[in-house]
Amino acid sequence: MDTKFTPSLNFSGRASIIKEADKICRNVNSNFPHVSPYLAWNQYHQPMEHYRAFISYWSKLDELRAATRYTDTAYDYYDVLINKLKVLKSANCGDLSDIVYLKCKNKNFDDVKLVQLGGVSDITGKKVRYDHVAVEFKHNGKSILIDPLFGFADFVQNGFLKYKGIFKRFINGYNENFRLTLFDTDTVRIQPYELEKLTLKHKDLIG
Repeated sequence: MDTKFTPSLNFSGRASIIKEADKICRNVNSNFPHVSPYLAWNQYHQPMEHYRAFISYWSKLDELRAATRYTDTAYDYYDVLINKLKVLKSANCGDLSDIVYLKCKNKNFDDVKLVQLGGVSDITGKKVRYDHVAVEFKHNGKSILIDPLFGFADFVQNGFLKYKGIFKRFINGYNENFRLTLFDTDTVRIQPYELEKLTLKHKDLIG
């Protein structure tokens, strides 16, 4: 799968905030083990037996997210998540986006949140959510997207151009006639004091 992304340029080159976001993206993409079972199966069109080989990893991560949402603090959730990522050697787009969220909060970016990609028909208004999560934040009134699974960061509209090709190949239910959009999705928000404590413990990964 080719996920190399050539960003749009202007006379000044890439905006400094995009360079900073891209650095975060590349750090998470390279430092955290990540395998998307869905994409791996679809990319190579392997038999269902190959797909089933990933299910145990996928199930463990899903159980982890569900269980830790009911712990006392967001610190507990992220601490367990980071440790499990190290052990399981597998993560999906949501897990990686959780880590990007922490790193963006440490950078004091504005309005950081997880978002789910989707499409909207300009004719019927029909909305479709795709099973893919990334991170959005604001900078000087503009929305910026970081996608740690596919490994790119850019202004949202530039990101949509990249997704046009990615979704056509990998996302079930993708309709190229739909206008891509972002839907808010569940973000395990962390308080500053919790983030400070978590960063002291995992500074090499989220600092």
